[in-house]
Amino acid sequence: KMFEGAVLPLYLVAYFLGSIPTAVWIGKLFYRVDVRDHGSKNAGATNTYRVLGRRAAVPVLLIDILKGFTATSLIHLYPDLLVRDSSEFVLVKILCGSLAVLGHLFPI
Repeated sequence: KMFEGAVLPLYLVAYFLGSIPTAVWIGKLFYRVDVRDHGSKNAGATNTYRVLGRRAAVPVLLIDILKGFTATSLIHLYPDLLVRDSSEFVLVKILCGSLAVLGHLFPI
């Protein structure tokens, strides 16, 4: 069931959640700065902290954490698909979280 068609949309959504460039959006919207042009040129909370300070980095970090939490919680949209707390259920959650991380590291 872990790779059935019903679960594939969860994987896509998890990846796309991770792809949301929180640091870029916050930097451009509130500071008119693209953090990818400064510091380590990384669009993450650490570089946001270096470039824009704590006030910008904390929301970036919290939203990025929320994106990962949301990605791992997507399976709850399909309560009848997998038995809760089964090994498949846990593996789907791990895969969704991993895809969110991959989306963060390699966004579209």
